[in-house]
Amino acid sequence: MTAPAIRYPGSLVKGNHSVSKSLLVRTAVIALRNAFFAAGVRILIGVFRRIGKGGLRRDALKPILKEILSLDPPKWGFIFAGLACFPLLKQIIRKIGRFCHMSEKAASALAGSICALPVLVMEKETRTDLCLYVLVRALHSFAVGHVLPLLPRSLQEFQYYDIVVMCLSASQILYSVVFAPSSLPPSYQKFLSKASMLDNRVVRGHAGLARYQLTPELVELCMERGIKIPQSGREHFRIGCMLTHPGMTCNRFFLSFIRRNIIQVGLPLYTPLTIGKILLYQRKKLKEKPFKLLQNSIRSVLSSALFLALYSASSVRFACFFAQGNIRGGFFFAIFCSIAGVAALLEPKGRRMDLSLYCFMYALRSFVMTQYRLGWIPYPRHIGVFMLYVASVGFLAFQFDQEPEKLNHRLYGFLSKLFPVKQPQLQEN
Repeated sequence: MTAPAIRYPGSLVKGNHSVSKSLLVRTAVIALRNAFFAAGVRILIGVFRRIGKGGLRRDALKPILKEILSLDPPKWGFIFAGLACFPLLKQIIRKIGRFCHMSEKAASALAGSICALPVLVMEKETRTDLCLYVLVRALHSFAVGHVLPLLPRSLQEFQYYDIVVMCLSASQILYSVVFAPSSLPPSYQKFLSKASMLDNRVVRGHAGLARYQLTPELVELCMERGIKIPQSGREHFRIGCMLTHPGMTCNRFFLSFIRRNIIQVGLPLYTPLTIGKILLYQRKKLKEKPFKLLQNSIRSVLSSALFLALYSASSVRFACFFAQGNIRGGFFFAIFCSIAGVAALLEPKGRRMDLSLYCFMYALRSFVMTQYRLGWIPYPRHIGVFMLYVASVGFLAFQFDQEPEKLNHRLYGFLSKLFPVKQPQLQEN
């Protein structure tokens, strides 16, 4: 059996390099569908975000209307409509490229790269986030399809690369939460701060004492709690434990933290997400096997909530350990925090890599910005970010068209909905 072949509709003119009339029509239809879908999803996300911030009060209706009428939904629609042009662009490029003997693989990569150009309409910050999202998936696809087969058999059969990626990501992210918060996007900072359930002044004070510095946040908190203010940054900095869990041991606080995090953060976060996933993608299964679906959904919510609780609690417990031992600096803290990534074992195997790549996206951004602030690398220019995005989309489009067997099945399913192609079929040798 050979790999699935991507099939395109019939030709307008006879010949292998001709442009398909039915493909032209199908491209226009799919582009419009993609545009309306992307714009609609962006509007819904914006509306729910505004409702979450201000509720359904009358004074909140104006920001909601502003969100609906903003330019962001059309921009997202333009990007997704551009992706639908991939098969058409490929045929046009092949028709033009036959004069310079351009291969089909080169045409696929070039067409995919051109489809990525509409991202220029986005703001620089959004473009960076989108680039990281696509880049980590392109890196994963390249590693699985082209690097893993070159490794020894024992490494090819290793089943926990997702946990390795998660541990590396946890090390960088949790280090940044304490020592380099500005290297993370504000929205992600806010999420991690909520998950930690700590007064941010405690975190800033701990980071300062770890570097032999007294911070204004720590002084303010000590005065507020009636605790003696350290005379210098060189004093023993177990004061963080006194501020975080007074009258409670670190281990007891760790167990209490897990319970409270599940109830206050995990369940409110994952329950609506699971319900939304059921209503969007599993309505048929809900009618046929409601009790089994309910059982699996409850298990999924609980495992995800427990993962988030352990992930957050681990970083807090490591901070307590370093404070009690008066161990300064962030290097060893980052190494210890990598252990928090092991909590991803609670998630089902099929979801682990998605979770790892999601975290790796933020870890990669944080690592680059941290190294820039340390003076090791130059500031990442937006033209470089844009070129990375173009190259990543081009590579994924190339794999979708030429190497579909090397593409993650979920990613392949997503791309097959964006590109106006017929369903692939297995062909006999």
